[in-house]
Amino acid sequence: MSSDVCHGFRGSLGCVDQGVHHVPYFFSSHPGRSLRVLPEQRGLRQGDPLSPYLFTLVMEYFTCLMDLAVYHGRLVPLFRRMDPPVTHLIYADDLWSSIQPSMMGLQTLAGIMEDLRSFSGLQLNKDKSRVYFSSRCSQKEERADVLGIARSDLPVRYLGVPLTVNYARDQDCQGLVEYVQRRVEGWQAAGLSFGGRIELIRSVISALARFWLQSILLPVATIRRVERLCADFLWRGGMHAISWEQLCRPRKEGGVGLRPLLDIREASALKLAWRFVSGGSLWADWMHSRYVKQGNFWTCSPDKHHSVTFKTVLRHRGMLKSAIRRVMKDGRTRTFGGTLGLIGVPC
Repeated sequence: MSSDVCHGFRGSLGCVDQGVHHVPYFFSSHPGRSLRVLPEQRGLRQGDPLSPYLFTLVMEYFTCLMDLAVYHGRLVPLFRRMDPPVTHLIYADDLWSSIQPSMMGLQTLAGIMEDLRSFSGLQLNKDKSRVYFSSRCSQKEERADVLGIARSDLPVRYLGVPLTVNYARDQDCQGLVEYVQRRVEGWQAAGLSFGGRIELIRSVISALARFWLQSILLPVATIRRVERLCADFLWRGGMHAISWEQLCRPRKEGGVGLRPLLDIREASALKLAWRFVSGGSLWADWMHSRYVKQGNFWTCSPDKHHSVTFKTVLRHRGMLKSAIRRVMKDGRTRTFGGTLGLIGVPC
């Protein structure tokens, strides 16, 4: 990517920015009367329908700056030999960057953020931002001062879920247990029927647990604690007339249709494994480039250098392989070089 492309993109965004700031708003109180012009005073505000689109355009400009810095060697991705190389990820209005913590790289990143601020007015909130270094990195405080961001250590909570490089421990998931406990204590005062309590467990607590299980592998101890809180709430702290395992059976087998969290845990892990073998996403391509490379996913052995996520995928590949089926059709929508080749299941 050349600098001309980046500057051309910046010029086009400047035209959009000027156009937005000079578009008047019109107001009519009753049909048939003349329109009143309300002149623009504050510019684009948060919540405006145009805001997400303009934010996407501005962050595309940020992506161009990052790619340009990598091309010229001023920035080095944290994992250099990955395909595709990942220097940053954007989710909603959150930004995550992963680079080699050299002084030149940190200074370049700080310069890119300043360029983004002067161009678009979009400024990094340093009070809500944190920088994380690996254990082998030296002079962490000096490097953090280059960015002007406070240093912190893992695990960190994002969207309520702990992010860690190791397996999540029971104490790391204490937030989930505390949240469930607060909810059931608040529901105790309400005069709920037995069916109402079951519906709250199904629609609130189970939904929250599924959200966590889509992100991390919950420890079995945490799952047991959550299910114990649910059972105590269901029976109002008294004697459990029916075991939790019996309640989690289907209705036709005498249960109430609640899904065991351990089953959801296994289903989430299988879903992750299927996403990996299916490919077509940035995460799947990156994981395959880092751990499988030119090898065969179905025959590779676990390694101590593998991440927790990839170890989980490897542990469930046998169950996934037994559930994969091939269906031969007319050949109009599938070819032998397409999905079957990506999955790579031995015949």
